[in-house]
Amino acid sequence: MVTILTSVIFLGMMILITVLDCHYYDMNWMDCFMRLFIFDPGLREWMVYLTFIFGMVVAIVQDLRYKNKKYWSRGANGK
Repeated sequence: MVTILTSVIFLGMMILITVLDCHYYDMNWMDCFMRLFIFDPGLREWMVYLTFIFGMVVAIVQDLRYKNKKYWSRGANGK
Protein backbone atom coordinates (compact mmCIF):
# COMPACT_ATOMS: atom_id res chain seq x y z
CA MET A 1 0.00 0.00 0.00
CA VAL A 2 2.85 2.37 0.79
CA THR A 3 4.46 1.59 -2.58
CA ILE A 4 1.24 2.35 -4.45
CA LEU A 5 0.81 5.61 -2.55
CA THR A 6 4.41 6.62 -3.31
CA SER A 7 3.88 5.89 -7.01
CA VAL A 8 0.62 7.88 -7.08
CA ILE A 9 2.29 10.86 -5.39
CA PHE A 10 5.19 10.73 -7.87
CA LEU A 11 2.84 10.58 -10.86
CA GLY A 12 0.76 13.43 -9.42
CA MET A 13 3.87 15.54 -9.00
CA MET A 14 4.94 14.82 -12.58
CA ILE A 15 1.52 15.85 -13.88
CA LEU A 16 1.55 19.02 -11.77
CA ILE A 17 5.03 19.94 -13.01
CA THR A 18 3.94 19.29 -16.60
CA VAL A 19 0.88 21.53 -16.26
CA LEU A 20 2.90 24.31 -14.64
CA ASP A 21 5.61 24.10 -17.31
CA CYS A 22 3.02 24.19 -20.09
CA HIS A 23 1.43 27.27 -18.56
CA TYR A 24 4.76 29.00 -17.91
CA TYR A 25 6.50 28.23 -21.23
CA ASP A 26 3.39 28.14 -23.48
CA MET A 27 4.37 24.76 -24.91
CA ASN A 28 2.49 21.61 -25.85
CA TRP A 29 1.78 19.35 -22.84
CA MET A 30 3.46 16.35 -24.48
CA ASP A 31 6.65 18.36 -25.08
CA CYS A 32 6.63 19.49 -21.45
CA PHE A 33 6.09 15.92 -20.20
CA MET A 34 8.84 14.43 -22.37
CA ARG A 35 11.22 17.21 -21.31
CA LEU A 36 11.09 15.82 -17.76
CA PHE A 37 12.95 12.71 -18.95
CA ILE A 38 15.70 14.41 -20.96
CA PHE A 39 19.10 14.35 -19.29
CA ASP A 40 20.87 17.61 -20.08
CA PRO A 41 24.48 17.83 -18.89
CA GLY A 42 24.89 19.91 -15.77
CA LEU A 43 21.27 19.88 -14.58
CA ARG A 44 21.84 17.27 -11.86
CA GLU A 45 18.55 15.54 -12.66
CA TRP A 46 20.08 12.30 -11.45
CA MET A 47 19.53 13.60 -7.90
CA VAL A 48 15.77 13.65 -8.49
CA TYR A 49 15.70 10.13 -9.89
CA LEU A 50 18.04 8.82 -7.19
CA THR A 51 15.75 10.29 -4.53
CA PHE A 52 12.73 8.66 -6.21
CA ILE A 53 14.46 5.28 -6.37
CA PHE A 54 15.48 5.56 -2.71
CA GLY A 55 11.89 6.44 -1.77
CA MET A 56 10.54 3.46 -3.71
CA VAL A 57 13.00 1.10 -1.98
CA VAL A 58 11.98 2.45 1.43
CA ALA A 59 8.29 2.09 0.51
CA ILE A 60 8.78 -1.54 -0.60
CA VAL A 61 10.66 -2.36 2.61
CA GLN A 62 7.86 -0.77 4.67
CA ASP A 63 5.26 -2.79 2.76
CA LEU A 64 7.17 -6.02 3.37
CA ARG A 65 7.58 -5.25 7.08
CA TYR A 66 3.86 -4.47 7.40
CA LYS A 67 2.92 -7.65 5.57
CA ASN A 68 5.25 -9.79 7.73
CA LYS A 69 4.04 -8.13 10.93
CA LYS A 70 0.43 -8.72 9.92
CA TYR A 71 1.19 -12.36 9.02
CA TRP A 72 3.06 -13.17 12.21
CA SER A 73 0.66 -11.33 14.54
CA ARG A 74 -2.22 -13.69 13.81
CA GLY A 75 -3.45 -15.57 16.83
CA ALA A 76 -4.06 -19.29 17.32
CA ASN A 77 -7.55 -19.07 15.82
CA GLY A 78 -6.26 -17.66 12.50
CA LYS A 79 -7.58 -14.10 12.85
